[in-house]
Amino acid sequence: MRIETRRLVDRIRHEDPHSMDLLDAMAEHLPAMVEHGDRYGDFPAELWQQLPVGVLNRINIPVQYGGLPGSATTLRRTVMLERIAYSCPGLPIGLPGPSLTVPPILSLGTEPQKKAFFERFLTDEKPVWGAFAITEPSVGSDATAIKTTAKADGDDYILNGEKCYITCGGRADVLVVFASINRDKGRFGIRAFLVTKDTPGFAVDRIDDMLGLRASQLAVLSFTDCRVSKYAMLGHVGKRGPLIDAFAGAAGAWDYMRPAIAALANGSCTSILDYAEALIRNGNTALSVQMMTDTLEQIQQLRARVKSSQVLTFKAAWRYDQGLRASTAASMAKAYSASLAMDIANFLCSRFPLHSITSGDRFEKFYRDARAFDIIEGTGDMQRLMIARAYQPLARGETETRRPVMQYAGGKQ
Repeated sequence: MRIETRRLVDRIRHEDPHSMDLLDAMAEHLPAMVEHGDRYGDFPAELWQQLPVGVLNRINIPVQYGGLPGSATTLRRTVMLERIAYSCPGLPIGLPGPSLTVPPILSLGTEPQKKAFFERFLTDEKPVWGAFAITEPSVGSDATAIKTTAKADGDDYILNGEKCYITCGGRADVLVVFASINRDKGRFGIRAFLVTKDTPGFAVDRIDDMLGLRASQLAVLSFTDCRVSKYAMLGHVGKRGPLIDAFAGAAGAWDYMRPAIAALANGSCTSILDYAEALIRNGNTALSVQMMTDTLEQIQQLRARVKSSQVLTFKAAWRYDQGLRASTAASMAKAYSASLAMDIANFLCSRFPLHSITSGDRFEKFYRDARAFDIIEGTGDMQRLMIARAYQPLARGETETRRPVMQYAGGKQ
């Protein structure tokens, strides 16, 4: 697999000029929003007058449901996200659109559910957010042990429970919420439900103050006798109940999102290395001549590692688009990029210590963001454990299998 970023960007510009117009607008306006997003954990209202809201809403939507060709594959989205993250990695995580809800909707939903869901985002009037709600306070990394319940009551289900660390949870107009209809069945009792923000019994309890990536916004949500229609359950509902494993849809969301997080880390790493190099070359540092030379050499070595991280990221995205098992590749990309970001942060702190302890400085913000990269979408330790487990059957001579292909991309880069 060989992926040339420049050629891919040129192809996106030719096939979908709207997406590239959005990137150009972001490059112009986002840098001025970085301080606001980091300080308040939100977007300033004027941003929606400066960016094409209708394009933002459609970025992650499949073309057949009204999405944009420029972001029609996971690979293309990683390229776009890396470019956006050059300004700030936290802002693109919090941008409008269906976000992580896309994989479970595509893999679990019926055709009418898919059409109705994506139609919510086909508007130019206001930003619309979706959110993916599975993480719970007392569950940790074992998502199969979720305690939120969905109890059947006539033609409805009643949800009770709590979710935490939900990206854009406070902004979301619609959420995909995972709950158990039978906790004795473990993962096979888990189902996914569509819940709108105005549903009685649903509440945003608080917005957490984050260490880094603050503009992405993490929320704590609660469901208290939250009544939804049985048709809000994703999947074919018949005499045998839903015909799809809902937890598999959740796992697909992680395979989809982890290359995106890696791309954000790669773009952020490139940006901070460019900034550090510019400081040295412009003489804006107290380093000795020898130390400046050594630092520049190490920056080039770190750039080579960023290139390696990009290869891992693009490989994971490509595998997802091809319908191959992407979990291990996605974990590799996410774990390596987050670890690299932390290595770069530690290195720059040693070279620019006064900058790094000054609140609001780019080095200080990058250090916080780098630490957050290792935590979100599965900690680095968890990713490395998953990678080790994935290679155990390969060591025994077993071969990998393909996963069911979601009708998402159309196959081309």
